[in-house]
Amino acid sequence: MAKFKKLLLSQPGLSDLDRLKISYASELVRNESIKTALYGILFFLAGYFPEFLLWLAMSCTIRTFAGGIHMRTNVGCFCMGLVTMGLGILLLPRLPISQSGYLSALWICAAVICLLSPIASYKRPFKTKERYRLCKKWSILFTLAWSLILTFAPAPAYLQNCGVCYLVLQSVQMIAQSVYRYFKHKKSIGGLHDVQKNAL
Repeated sequence: MAKFKKLLLSQPGLSDLDRLKISYASELVRNESIKTALYGILFFLAGYFPEFLLWLAMSCTIRTFAGGIHMRTNVGCFCMGLVTMGLGILLLPRLPISQSGYLSALWICAAVICLLSPIASYKRPFKTKERYRLCKKWSILFTLAWSLILTFAPAPAYLQNCGVCYLVLQSVQMIAQSVYRYFKHKKSIGGLHDVQKNAL
């Protein structure tokens, strides 16, 4: 990764902004790769690797565009992710709730995600309204696609419940972020306030 980053930065004609973007992207890829590998090992050893893969697939599609709670340090991010996945894979799917109850929660949480998304991290605010709208569109499409898959695709009940719990926890994160930013910074509910002022 370090050699690839060095190769990219050695290209002629790069602006300071381009170099900053390359450095940020390479650091993000490295950190996420390490974090994902550690999660995978832990859940493989615990016997929940298929559930982890479902969680990873949903996160790579929904959270990438919808956003959520972002920690300020790598350690905090790792711990937050581990706690969230532990809840969504090991604990919440075991609650004595009927499948119809899980499916009702699925569509309620899907609606919340579609309404509040996207919420950008503090490190990467939306540069333009076009970027905001693009993230909004894809977050809605992926959320609805996964909701339909979880509702109609044949799958073991526990695996289905893990997918539902992902949407529940994702919606909780988005509600928490929206409420926090509303009371802390007097910003409107949802993510439109994350668009940089000079882009409006």
